Amino acid sequence: MKIFKYIYISVLCSSMLMACGDDDNEATPEGGQAILEFDNRVGMANLNLDTEDYPYTNALGQDFNVNMLKYYISNIKFSREDGTEYTFPLSEDGSEGYYLVDEEDQSTMFLHLNGIPEGDYTGVTFTVGVDADRILEGAQTGALDVTNDMFWNWNAGYIFMKFEGHSPVSTEDNQVLEYHVGGYKADSEQPTLADNVKQISLNGDFTISENKEPQIHVVVDILKFFDSPNTIDFSVNASRHSPAASIDVAENYVDAFVLDHIHE
Repeated sequence: MKIFKYIYISVLCSSMLMACGDDDNEATPEGGQAILEFDNRVGMANLNLDTEDYPYTNALGQDFNVNMLKYYISNIKFSREDGTEYTFPLSEDGSEGYYLVDEEDQSTMFLHLNGIPEGDYTGVTFTVGVDADRILEGAQTGALDVTNDMFWNWNAGYIFMKFEGHSPVSTEDNQVLEYHVGGYKADSEQPTLADNVKQISLNGDFTISENKEPQIHVVVDILKFFDSPNTIDFSVNASRHSPAASIDVAENYVDAFVLDHIHE
C-alpha cells in the first residue's frame, strides 16, 4: 500500500507543477491593449481581389483590377495629451514591432498591441516600410523573413508595398500592373536607389485602461496610390521593380492612410 501511496503523491505533485507552468505561459501581459485595424478600399468600395473584370477606375479613367496588395507597418507610436509619446518596442531580429498587412489574409489587418501604459492619447504614428537600422542588422525573422517574398537584396532592402493587378491600357506583357515600392537610402552613385520610407501621423482621441481595448480603424484608399500629388498613368511604365522607379507612388500613399473612427 505504501508503494501505491507514494505513486499517488508523485502523480499529484507532477500535475500541480504542470498546472503552475500553464498559468505562467498564459500570464496576461502588463499594461493596456489596443487594436490597430487597416481596412483596404478602392475609393468608397471594399477591395476585392482576383476579379475577372476591371471593377475599378483611376483618376485618368483607366480601368483596372487588383490581384495582390501587401505592405509593411512598423515603428508604431501613440501620442499622449502632454505631447510625449509611447513607442512600441522593436526587436533586433525583426520578430517584434514589424507587421506585414496582406489583403489575402484578413487576420493580418488587425494589429494587436499590448503593454501600453494607461492614459489618454491623441493619435498614432507609424511607418509604411522598414527602417534602415533593421535592414543593416542582417537576417530577420517574423514578418521580415525573406521567405515572405518582400525583399530585393541588402542594397535595395525591403519592398514596402507590393501592388499587382491588370489594366487594359497597360503595355506590359499580359497587361499587368506591378508597383513594387521600397528603398531605404539614396546614393548618388547608384541611381536605382531611393529613400521611400514614409511616416504617417493620424489624430484621434482614445483611452488606454484596464477595462478598455480601443480599436483604431484606419482606411487605406488605394486609389490615392495613383492620384495625388503625382498622377500615375497605367499606360506608361506599369511594371516597376526598383526604389527609384516608384518614388512618385511612395509620395502618393502618404495620403492614402486615413483615420476613419475609433471604437472604445
